[in-house]
Amino acid sequence: ALIADGIHSFSDLSTDIVAMIGSKLSKKPADEKHPYGHGKIEYITSILISIVILALGVLVMIRAVTGEATVPTFYVAIVSFITILLKFFLSNYIIKVGKQEKNNILLASGYESRSDVFSSIVVFISVLLMQLSKYIKVFEYADVVAMILVSLLIIKIGFEVLKENVSSLLEEQETDVVYLEKLKNILLQTKEIHCVDHLKVLKFGTYFKVDAEVSMNSSLSLLESHRYIHEAEAHLKAFDDRISYVTIHANPDESFELIKAQEKDMEQIKKYRLATLIHDNTTKKEKNKIEKFINQHTLEHLKDYQMILIDGKIIGTIGYYEMDPNTIFLEEIYIEENYRYCGIGTQLIRSLLESKKRIELWVEKDNSAFYFYKNLGFQILKTEETRYRMVK
Repeated sequence: ALIADGIHSFSDLSTDIVAMIGSKLSKKPADEKHPYGHGKIEYITSILISIVILALGVLVMIRAVTGEATVPTFYVAIVSFITILLKFFLSNYIIKVGKQEKNNILLASGYESRSDVFSSIVVFISVLLMQLSKYIKVFEYADVVAMILVSLLIIKIGFEVLKENVSSLLEEQETDVVYLEKLKNILLQTKEIHCVDHLKVLKFGTYFKVDAEVSMNSSLSLLESHRYIHEAEAHLKAFDDRISYVTIHANPDESFELIKAQEKDMEQIKKYRLATLIHDNTTKKEKNKIEKFINQHTLEHLKDYQMILIDGKIIGTIGYYEMDPNTIFLEEIYIEENYRYCGIGTQLIRSLLESKKRIELWVEKDNSAFYFYKNLGFQILKTEETRYRMVK
């Protein structure tokens, strides 16, 4: 088992050398044949590392089945314990730096080192058990069992690294919903972008490529559209330095209108408000309480609501009222999912800001709406357990 652990640890040396070379090559700038740079070398390098890890795992498994077990001295336990401590601090450091630098090569190497820690713990336990084999005969097989466990750990790490990087090599997309929503809200910071029709983020090693389609005022000239799109590209790159390539296509936007809510709109408003406040983890008791509040509150504040229409179809609602002559309280803006990134919310907020009045609202923590208002310049006024009071 100790020999297997040593082979596993020795593999770190060769794979780290490969990782260093791959990391340097992946940072080569774009050229005529590689317009998006050489970032994918990072994935190829990580795949090579994973193949080495898998091969080592299989070799250790073969040795476990064919080798003979011998009872080691207690000196082996001391060596194992020292290596556990050293490997633990080393793997933590590599993974920490890999996450900070968002570098797949370092992360692959770090997780391999982390597997070393577990394999050394298994070896340490097997050595202790084998010391007792003179009293309990079955413990003499602890060495073989430890080798099998070490080999399975090695194979598991290798497979996970291989799977992740093969997926990335095939032009994997970013699927983090919160991250994508942040990018959409950043695009909407540009005044003349009214809607994000389409957004895709492709990974190229340490670089990202953003493809987007946005809706803009159809009366803009080609030169004006170009200027605003260039501004949006700059905002994206400033937000995340991994975004190196941006392509934005402009579409003519759809206009919307507002009409005062009427009594016949009550049920629609309630439906929208329930969708905003009730989530999968809302308990039945909380749901009943929210429904009771909405029924009463909507009736009292119906005059403060307006319905949002596109081509005569209701697609959302906005509710707000004056707290005092200088302050507007924004109850909510709800827009149906298909129109959520059409810049309607941004335009509504900007029209309210034109009144030169202070705007206050409540928003849930870690909600996409929080990032939406934050990107529009709203500040946190007060913090509660699950929500923020924001103001601008």
